[in-house]
Amino acid sequence: MTRAAVLLAIFAFITDAAAAPQGTLRLATPIVAPQLASPYPGLSLPSTIATIPIFDPLLLIDANGKAQPWLAASWSTKDARVWSITLRSGVVFSNGAPLTSKAIVESAAYLKTPKGMTSTLGSSLANIERAVATGELTADIYLKQPDPQFVQRMALWKIPEPAMWAATLDKDGDSKSVGTGAFMLASESPARLVLTANPKAWNAPKVARLEIHVLAEQMSRMQAIAAGAIDVALQIGPGDREELNGIGGKALDRLSSRISYLSFAKEHVPQSPINDPKVRLAMNYAVNRQAIADVILGGTVKPVGQLVLPGAPGYVADIKPYPYDPARAKALLAEAGYTKGLKFTVRVSPSGADESTFYQQIAQDLAAVGITFTIIPAAMVEMTQMMWAGRFEAEMFANIGRGLDGLGDYRYRSCLGQTGIYKPYFCDPQVLEFIKQAQAATDITVVDALLQKVTRLEYENPPGIFLWQNSYLDGAGPRVDQTPDYNAYYDYLPLHLITVKK
Repeated sequence: MTRAAVLLAIFAFITDAAAAPQGTLRLATPIVAPQLASPYPGLSLPSTIATIPIFDPLLLIDANGKAQPWLAASWSTKDARVWSITLRSGVVFSNGAPLTSKAIVESAAYLKTPKGMTSTLGSSLANIERAVATGELTADIYLKQPDPQFVQRMALWKIPEPAMWAATLDKDGDSKSVGTGAFMLASESPARLVLTANPKAWNAPKVARLEIHVLAEQMSRMQAIAAGAIDVALQIGPGDREELNGIGGKALDRLSSRISYLSFAKEHVPQSPINDPKVRLAMNYAVNRQAIADVILGGTVKPVGQLVLPGAPGYVADIKPYPYDPARAKALLAEAGYTKGLKFTVRVSPSGADESTFYQQIAQDLAAVGITFTIIPAAMVEMTQMMWAGRFEAEMFANIGRGLDGLGDYRYRSCLGQTGIYKPYFCDPQVLEFIKQAQAATDITVVDALLQKVTRLEYENPPGIFLWQNSYLDGAGPRVDQTPDYNAYYDYLPLHLITVKK
């Protein structure tokens, strides 16, 4: 070997070593999805924090509500019923298998099985009829009904490697299913997950190892970051900013398309006063959501008067949050015949001290107009089970609306969701016809016009106590070096881009 060749080889070695991922990123989360080998159980953070780095979605939705390529390089439709997808070339799964249209076909087929349909993703993509490969990297997705908003749902669709996924289905609890993500699952326990860099990833990570620690309490996550035991803590509170600044860390805003509200489960309590629209309106006027947002939540959330975000079909710009008006709330209760007070129960699953505080403040606001609000805490898993089984055992429960996909939400909370197993929690026959027309429409402008009618009707007949668009705060410790694109996408964290100091 010549001297020049030797020097070139040494230079290549040094360059590769410098480019190789280094260090460990330690992250704390209040919850993870129960099935780590599956991309199908959860749809949103924080429960999906362990599957995001393992399984890539077809696309991402940016901060402006626009779809951006990810595993899918492009997509198109002529009639909103058949969607053609072209996958990114050169992508391989962590086991070395190439990403092809077969993965789309097999995933769609699984979602149509009884087990697949009961998964969170399966219910969200229930409109899929079948997928057909049209080439090595192209596939057509056939829907049962036209859906101009299907591109929003593709952002939920994470893709596993077909052969390994099939093997995982035969062995309950097996964690061998693999994805195309930046990391691979190395080990798991109830309190800690260890992921290692995927050397075959097309979106290579900046760190060699990712540890995910499950710490349910907000205080525990902050204590861990203050002690230097972790680097990033999901879902801290506004009051934690000062402590983070004091240790050389910083608070990170995280974009969410979720809208918080307290749902009225009126279909499950037919004899309750909650069935009276005047009572429901009164509760919306009784809550000082702006004061809660400003004082308790430090201005990190924006109060809303609808369950749709700007830019999404159905958003009505002139609908503002209900004003804080206790006098009007009392007048509405009197008109409904309730002058001696009312008592309601609500199921909630607070993930931190700030959430517990604002629920207590909502209870105080309602008490001021004569409504006793009994809060019943429940674990997040328990809340999910209650929702799908339709056994709330309360007049209200904490819920989230998908602000970019209002039409999809009606499958859960309107009469459209009625099945032999599942019973929806809020049916309004007045809006049902507009929803059906929107589901059948092929033009997104038509969908928008129809859903705006629904939004206006729901302002007068609210399905819950509207609260605010969620904007979560995460904490980064002093070891965190860079967090590029941290707030660039809805319901996604680019963990592969975060770097830590040596």
